[in-house]
Amino acid sequence: MAATDASQLRANAMRRKAVQTAFWYAVLILMSLVTVVPFLWILLTSFKGPLDQIVSVPPQLIPRDPTFDNYVRVWNQLPVDRFFLNSIIVAVFTVGLNVLICSLAAYPLAKMRFRGRELIFYLLLATIIVPVQLTYIPSFVLAVKVFNYYDTLRAAILPNLASAFNIFLLRQAFRSVPNDLLDAGRIDGASELRIWWGIVMPVVRPSLATVAIFTFVTSWNDFFWPSLMLHTRELMTLPVGLMAPQGMFTSDFRGIAAGVTMVVIPILIFFIALQRQFVRGLTGAVKG
Repeated sequence: MAATDASQLRANAMRRKAVQTAFWYAVLILMSLVTVVPFLWILLTSFKGPLDQIVSVPPQLIPRDPTFDNYVRVWNQLPVDRFFLNSIIVAVFTVGLNVLICSLAAYPLAKMRFRGRELIFYLLLATIIVPVQLTYIPSFVLAVKVFNYYDTLRAAILPNLASAFNIFLLRQAFRSVPNDLLDAGRIDGASELRIWWGIVMPVVRPSLATVAIFTFVTSWNDFFWPSLMLHTRELMTLPVGLMAPQGMFTSDFRGIAAGVTMVVIPILIFFIALQRQFVRGLTGAVKG
């Protein structure tokens, strides 16, 4: 009788676990569809020819007359190669400087003891709740009146040299590094800067990759601030450049889809290349 009850309990537990697993798989599949279907529709629309329907009932996802003409037309009508180069320059410099400065700011907040450390950290965290749009007016005034980098690529780089969220993420990663490693470096006579660069930074490399991905995606997709600062076409980044001639592709949804795909594809490639480090970095930051 006891063995029968035990087997019945195990069977009930397995059924509950199977139902829970099926539920979470259904939720994940639904979220994946909500995320993937819009991009899939844009991607397929960018290959549709003149005879393919953009909007129809039932919807036509697969183009019957696939063509690259939409990409060729956008490339020929706009200096897309220049937009790409500007976006790459802005993204690379923004990512490199942001990772460097945020890691320098996060290290003392995680591993050095000084008066006011916690106050500084929580004040820094408080800035995350401030909408970034509120900073655009004073930043614009500073850019034009003080720093004089209006209508230059520096205008899209310098305001993004640091991020409170990235500092928080790296601080949590630095906190997970054992203090014994740091103490061993200090015993060997290493300075704090040497410890930061030679001991701590290699250990938190996955978190650095996570910060790099976040920063790259934000910089590459940034539209509003570059649209305020970059008015010369030769200096425009890809999102701004593809939206600048607003009337050129107003009724050409195939051209618009091709332009959107050009913006998204580099982000996907960058994320796929660093996805393992991204997941490991988030795990390390949460544990920290």
